[in-house]
Amino acid sequence: MQIAFTGAPYYMDRSVGYGEASYHIYKTFERHGIQCVFKNTQYAGMSVNDLIELEPEFHKPNIGLSFIFPHEYSFGPNQYKIGYTPWESTGIFPNWKKPLNAVDEMWTTSEWCADIFSKHTTKPIFVFKHGVTDDWIPQKRVINPNRPFRFLHIGEPASRKDAQLVVDVFLELFDGNKNVELVLKCSGMNTTRIFDKKTGQSKGSPSAFHHNIKTIESYITTEQINGLYDLCDVFVYPSWGEGFGLNPLQAIAKGIPTISTHDWATYAKYITLPVDGKWATSPWPETHPGKMIRPEKQHLKEQMLKVYNEYQKYSAIAYRNAFLAHRDYNWDKVSKPAIKRLKEIQKSNF
Repeated sequence: MQIAFTGAPYYMDRSVGYGEASYHIYKTFERHGIQCVFKNTQYAGMSVNDLIELEPEFHKPNIGLSFIFPHEYSFGPNQYKIGYTPWESTGIFPNWKKPLNAVDEMWTTSEWCADIFSKHTTKPIFVFKHGVTDDWIPQKRVINPNRPFRFLHIGEPASRKDAQLVVDVFLELFDGNKNVELVLKCSGMNTTRIFDKKTGQSKGSPSAFHHNIKTIESYITTEQINGLYDLCDVFVYPSWGEGFGLNPLQAIAKGIPTISTHDWATYAKYITLPVDGKWATSPWPETHPGKMIRPEKQHLKEQMLKVYNEYQKYSAIAYRNAFLAHRDYNWDKVSKPAIKRLKEIQKSNF
């Protein structure tokens, strides 16, 4: 069985969430006999052998699956059209409305997302979750006495992942403490800042003023990200909203105590120390219209202090949850309902 599988130019770039998810959707489908034909043979991160199909071949499959934002959906003229999109806020953009209602059915990654899209399309909506691979190996974590205790945040410069809040809370708790560090893994640039307490003006990057805050702005591979988790003790992720949230799930799967918001997460029960939030108007209407979940600063502060003071306790919880996450979010397992649905469409329509 073949499907046409397409998305934005970066959608096989594994350094971004869409790319990492696309890569594993494609690989899992292929393992289960669903051959993916690509519209563009130039996606980053793919071998020549993976992308041998030529452009005309894209129109041959009966089913088209576009895993990307709605305004970038692309299908052959006679294909059964499936739009597959995660999202993070309650509002959508004006140029999404038409493509959302032009597909035959809509796929998304969580009930949170399904509820959002149900307000903007009349098409049937199916939820198919994402997963993790066995590469994210659970480890029992203990404090390493030969280095500082490390908090890790991944996600800059995406504002909704709120690295600025992490920096602010970290400094309130551990400013000047050389035995505790915060590592910020950024994608190309870091937008967090230190602000003058009197004027409110930006003074510069946190790492320039605080030696226990480190930033990594350069590109690193997925394998290096995996290793970075092992050099840190706690993963912190107070996101205002996620379509799925691969980074927290990866941290959970490795057995790292994870502090994260939870309202959007299908795997909320495996978050070691969940952070509460409240609905608020999005501060970023240009990129995320509508409402999002504002993380509660005080609760984040309490959770960071709690894991620091009781690390052995929360490390044990995280180690147990890692195996449960692998059981429930293995890519082959979470892909089975989607594969079943594709076969149903093929049988019913062609």
